[in-house]
Amino acid sequence: MAQQDVVVIGGGISGLSLAFYCSQAGMKTTLIEKNKTVGGSFASPHYSSDGDSFWLELGAHTCYSSYQNLLGIVEACGIADTIIPRAKVPFSLLLNGEVQSIMKGLNILELLRSAPNLFFMKKENQTVRSYYSKIVGENNYRNTVSHFFNAVPSQLTDDFPADMMFKSRPKRKDVLKNYTFKGGLQSVANAIAARNGIEVHTGSAAESAMMSGGRYIVRTADGQEHSAGALVLALPSAAAARLLQNVNQAVAHHLTQLKSADVDSIGVVVRKENVSLKPVAAIISPNDTFFSMVSRDTVKDDNFRGFAFHFRPGLDDNAKFKRISEVLGIGLPKIEHTVTKLNVVPSLRLGHREWARKADDLLIGTKNLYLTGNYFGGMAIEDCVARSHDEFDRMAAKR
Repeated sequence: MAQQDVVVIGGGISGLSLAFYCSQAGMKTTLIEKNKTVGGSFASPHYSSDGDSFWLELGAHTCYSSYQNLLGIVEACGIADTIIPRAKVPFSLLLNGEVQSIMKGLNILELLRSAPNLFFMKKENQTVRSYYSKIVGENNYRNTVSHFFNAVPSQLTDDFPADMMFKSRPKRKDVLKNYTFKGGLQSVANAIAARNGIEVHTGSAAESAMMSGGRYIVRTADGQEHSAGALVLALPSAAAARLLQNVNQAVAHHLTQLKSADVDSIGVVVRKENVSLKPVAAIISPNDTFFSMVSRDTVKDDNFRGFAFHFRPGLDDNAKFKRISEVLGIGLPKIEHTVTKLNVVPSLRLGHREWARKADDLLIGTKNLYLTGNYFGGMAIEDCVARSHDEFDRMAAKR
């Protein structure tokens, strides 16, 4: 059994970023990821045909100049020179079978009447619906704006805390406002995983965790055991709660109080000449079977176009592909390649900040147990990395 300083369970950007900080501090770190590849929502599957290579995103889609912690990792990994701009193509609505501008879905008079509320309303203790319906108007919110909010975490967001949906952060003026990477976002995950000091185990899930002799023992589905002085869980809350049943029942029970949603995504690759849809960044179709269709048109390619559909739960594959065919205006044989991805995201509610504070209070009383993920400070990429940075600081303070 390998003796490590830290074992991190979960190879998404939360787990990877914490593993990065640990390895940078000289800690021997093991990272366990159930899937065959690391990245989680940093999923950029590649497709090759006749020497042509193409990637598309199936989780997160964009990074921003305000992601200062992420940018620090990118620079330390030596991949800042792979940052590339995103082309300026529109976000659009699909209304009555036609792709239209966002403004087509808004009542301008209602918007003008409601917009002044922006200057005196506070987001604190407001839901997304209670706050933004006052800013844009009830009808505008119901008919159009709410669907754009739903598209962000691919679930209904009416009851989300308004102050956790979007955040203002200081921006790096030396970096593109919004960007991606030459090989897609997963290239960041791969760069972290390749660093010295991080031992990566993929393709087998962590099945149990326990404390023995003052150290954590983690057993994976393939029968391997990993021992470490510190345990980091970078998993959806329900999965983390199951692993903690034999470690700390109070923390495990607290995690079960969170709700989550499955994000069921299908990516398709099509030859450029086979689809007539004008370039778009994304399409939102109110009350449709999918929350959003996000395209790869933001990074142009000579041969292919890629589209990621994020569907509502409960649809069978026939219904999904039928809708994909209708939206793209092509027959299924024209789809050259498909790839699927299932992510789990939190369903945040009012009072979540209090939940997070209690979680931190419970963690203070544990022995070298750390939690990170998208259910603490928010769901954006930077929220995940910032949480990992904070947990690493807490870990370093105990050394």
